[in-house]
Amino acid sequence: MNQPPSELQKLLQHIDQLISQAPDDPSRAELQRLRARLDTQEMLDMARELTRSRPGKAEDLVLEFHDPLMPAGVTAVGCVIAAAVCLVAVIDGFQSNVASFAGTEVNLWLVAAFAGACTAMFSALSFVRTFSVRVDTLGMATRSVGSRWQKLRIGVMPWKDIRSMREREADRILEVHAADNAVLEIPMRIVNYPILLQHLENMVRLYGDRPAG
Repeated sequence: MNQPPSELQKLLQHIDQLISQAPDDPSRAELQRLRARLDTQEMLDMARELTRSRPGKAEDLVLEFHDPLMPAGVTAVGCVIAAAVCLVAVIDGFQSNVASFAGTEVNLWLVAAFAGACTAMFSALSFVRTFSVRVDTLGMATRSVGSRWQKLRIGVMPWKDIRSMREREADRILEVHAADNAVLEIPMRIVNYPILLQHLENMVRLYGDRPAG
């Protein structure tokens, strides 16, 4: 019994159609290179694994890129230090409730409680996102939280509407342009930006503007 085509197979079929309709040899060669990059055993195995492990709608296959409120290194170090202080205070607290630091007596159980609260705080901060990009097989959606990126243009862009993009080095912002002149702006400091950029470049190759033949 024939299996229905996977999302990757549908994409490869669509690229084949674009290759047959390419206006010139350079465009055709670029599409063929893109197809070769996607039509590998590693990509086929990954698509097959996703199909087995996450059955459902195509749009359920989601990647998310984000800009954290604080750098991951800061929250990680803060968690480790606070947890270590909490642990030491608890261990010493069983021997004596009070310890002397720089000539000042402190209650070790209060220190443990404060350090535990700091551990929880740093853990919570590690999950706060100021900007996120949600990518699935149908398109992408951007969202900002707070004041850091409130001036950026956000919204939803189907892949079929994507046309071009450019990086603004002055303020480190990526502009993504759509067919209806809509523009989404994405900060280049988001986590795993090179992976997102490569994916967007592939979508522009598929659906974007090409020089007239």
